[in-house]
Amino acid sequence: MEPVVADLTPYDPEAEPASINPPPSPDRQPSVERRLLRVAGWFGLLALGVAAILPMLSFAWQGAATWALANSAPADARVALLSDWSGSNSPDYLEAVAELSLQQPTPDEASAYVAARRATELDPSRAFAWATLAYLEIRQTGGKVNAAALDALTKSMDACPLCDQDLIRWRFNYVLANWAGMPEEIRARAFEQADLLRWVGPNEEFLAEMRYKAGLNHIPFDDYRSQVKTPARTWDIAPDAGPGSVRQSPA
Repeated sequence: MEPVVADLTPYDPEAEPASINPPPSPDRQPSVERRLLRVAGWFGLLALGVAAILPMLSFAWQGAATWALANSAPADARVALLSDWSGSNSPDYLEAVAELSLQQPTPDEASAYVAARRATELDPSRAFAWATLAYLEIRQTGGKVNAAALDALTKSMDACPLCDQDLIRWRFNYVLANWAGMPEEIRARAFEQADLLRWVGPNEEFLAEMRYKAGLNHIPFDDYRSQVKTPARTWDIAPDAGPGSVRQSPA
């Protein structure tokens, strides 16, 4: 039997069988196609980032333009109104155009109508723009209430029943001034919404004036007021008579 001779050859990892320790790829550089895909991927991410930022930039720009228009001097406002704003997609800007068009020394009712109509098309919740349309519809018919005016008024009431005191006051006066052409539902609704004015803000004088005007036009103000489901009654809206006066309380 021959003696066993130990293998004293130094261990060399690179000499390991290929099945156990495969040699590295002779070329680890990515192919041209792979590099192009990486570049395309980066450009895709960049495009997505730009697409996400653009709406915010557009919104900020539109807000700045609306603020600049609303706070511009009368001469600057006239110049802005003469520019081509028909392509604007900002309801805020268009609403400002409609408002300023009516505030000019010679009101531009045609431009105001177009701007308000465009604003409501872009955003049907524009209560002020709907009110502008209700006003202009009656203007176009020489003071006659038509279906378009009632539709615009109703949509203004739907969009902002109690959200703005100025708008509530305007609509209440609008309904009383055009009482004969107002359906019963809108009459009652105007009184219901105007009831808020008794509880917030300095509206006593306004409500007293509306009550006085209603009396001149034989409108049963107290009857409609009493139908509103609140704990107070019509005499609460009268202005104070001065120091020492006693306001009557509801029964």
